[in-house]
Amino acid sequence: MATCTGCHVELRLPNRPEFVAVARLTVAAVACRMGFDVSAIEDIKVAVGEACTNAIEHGVPAEQCAEMVTIACRIADDGLSITVHDPGVGFEPGAAASAAHAAGTATLTEGGLGLLLIQALMDDVEVTSTPDDGTRVRMVKYLRAGEDRE
Repeated sequence: MATCTGCHVELRLPNRPEFVAVARLTVAAVACRMGFDVSAIEDIKVAVGEACTNAIEHGVPAEQCAEMVTIACRIADDGLSITVHDPGVGFEPGAAASAAHAAGTATLTEGGLGLLLIQALMDDVEVTSTPDDGTRVRMVKYLRAGEDRE
């Protein structure tokens, strides 16, 4: 499978839950094209779905559905970098992670796993958030030896 290293695929979606599936499928197609195995693609899809759901539910108020969530994929020789950005009010990533760890996974609901689930599924995760620029969740999944491109 030929893949263009350094290529950038960007998707801008309305701030609405029904578009999360579009993001998941688009990123899955890119990962498939790169040669990721089925298990890694499923991990990527779940992580992107969680990041997009968080962006939609927490990033921008529902009445501002015209705001867009941006999903950007960067293809590299060693893996795929995905950034989900919402233009919302931002939050304190450290405080959210601490609260989630303190609550423990037994008390979290399916929708409350968010960042913990993303961190468990992806190889590298970085969250940046500012009041002026919203929140960016950058996730990386590296290609493994058995997932080499042809």
